[in-house]
Amino acid sequence: MSGSLGIKIGTAGFVTAADAASATTGDSGRCAPRLQTTRHQATLIVNQGMAPTLSPLGSGAHPVHPGLVVTGFVDRVGDPIDLVAADGSAHRPENLVADAVRYLTRYSAGAFAGPPTVAATYPGYWKPQGVQALREALDRMDMTDVALVNEVGSILTRVESTRGLPQDGAVVVYDLGGNGLSVSVARGTEQIGSTVRSAEFGGKHIDDAILRQVLRGLDGELGDVDLAAPALLAPLNELRLRCRQAKETLSTETAAVVEVELGSARHDVRLVRSELEDLIRVRILASTEFVGETLRSNDIDAGDVRAVVLAGGAAATPLVAEVLSAEFHVPVIAEPDPGLTSANGAALLAQSVAAAPSVPVPPPPMSAPAPATPPQVTESPRSDDPVAAEPPVVVAPANSPQPPVVVPPTNSVASDAAGGRAMAGSRRRRRVLLAAAAVATLAAAIVGIVAHSAPKTEPQPTVTEQITDPATPAATTTPLPYPTRHVS
Repeated sequence: MSGSLGIKIGTAGFVTAADAASATTGDSGRCAPRLQTTRHQATLIVNQGMAPTLSPLGSGAHPVHPGLVVTGFVDRVGDPIDLVAADGSAHRPENLVADAVRYLTRYSAGAFAGPPTVAATYPGYWKPQGVQALREALDRMDMTDVALVNEVGSILTRVESTRGLPQDGAVVVYDLGGNGLSVSVARGTEQIGSTVRSAEFGGKHIDDAILRQVLRGLDGELGDVDLAAPALLAPLNELRLRCRQAKETLSTETAAVVEVELGSARHDVRLVRSELEDLIRVRILASTEFVGETLRSNDIDAGDVRAVVLAGGAAATPLVAEVLSAEFHVPVIAEPDPGLTSANGAALLAQSVAAAPSVPVPPPPMSAPAPATPPQVTESPRSDDPVAAEPPVVVAPANSPQPPVVVPPTNSVASDAAGGRAMAGSRRRRRVLLAAAAVATLAAAIVGIVAHSAPKTEPQPTVTEQITDPATPAATTTPLPYPTRHVS
């Protein structure tokens, strides 16, 4: 393999991080790989006879390639109901996500000299059936080599490798994405409990607040412009994109200018950071209460929190770190661009998956001869009994704080076939042994009658057997190369 590729699967966008070069080491001794990153909207363009493509970030309402536009499919993964597109066609959401992953692997192929190892994150709040559905969709598309990793684990792995995590106490992962807020709790790189999701606050809410502020500043400029007119739909979408760019600018600058073109109105609106902070302060304060509820649901006291880790593009807003630090009185750890953290972590996890040695499958254990007991017949399972779906296989080092990696499960069809052959062989052996036991018993009775011997108690011939289930492959551990370190 010539490198590793990390892919973030997000409800608002996809991010790739390609590590095609060797890592460099800074003064702190921590790994600082040179990653090439790209961003795409979670908008799939479907054309008949062509492979689906993702709309690049910043394309607005006008995709580069015309075709059927499909959105909102990431949050639908695991839903038994198909997603219906604008043309009435039905699509499985997990297939659309797999199409997006396949497009991104091909899109990023030019950064590598050969095939890279690939790891894709899935949102931490997904249910197991959603993860399994995506795993099966990737397998159907011949992408069995793409590892699925929990986004929370990828975030913690990246931060531990670059900034370090506290060795004791709890860590809060505050992931503020485009469509919502996800909060998780961990100790080191090991997650505690489940991720909690809220759609009440996200990047789109900040964009909406900026858009309303800009329109309020144009009250005297719009005149008779009807903002509900269908002809203004595309210009309004373009304005919303510019408001999002202004939000990103205000993460590092103190002022930004939004260019407005709506009907006959042409105007530039200047927005300063303090105005933005006034618009979203209430929502950020409310999000701290959501964090507190998550801690209580996991039986974690707020005083046990040692740090807050920021992730997600909207978390780059400086007020987010200020409010969280003031509320919990702990350091707030963030990458320069929190929107890249999970993809960068996935690239690191892809390296660990590639470096993990294979573990041989041990042979089935040999059973010792059983004591003499009456013959027993074990009823074989009925073929029409319901069988639970096999969950994703979680691979993690034993007694290790490293995040789990979800890898493709074993081929259930082959396992079922092997199990059927084993059970069939056991039934044939059972019939032969039972017949032998019956013949031996009859012979003993005849000999006793002929010899007129006195009746006496003889141990009955016994038939013992052990039906051994087909051996399951041993779990392959994927140790991560970055130990937990204390934050100075």
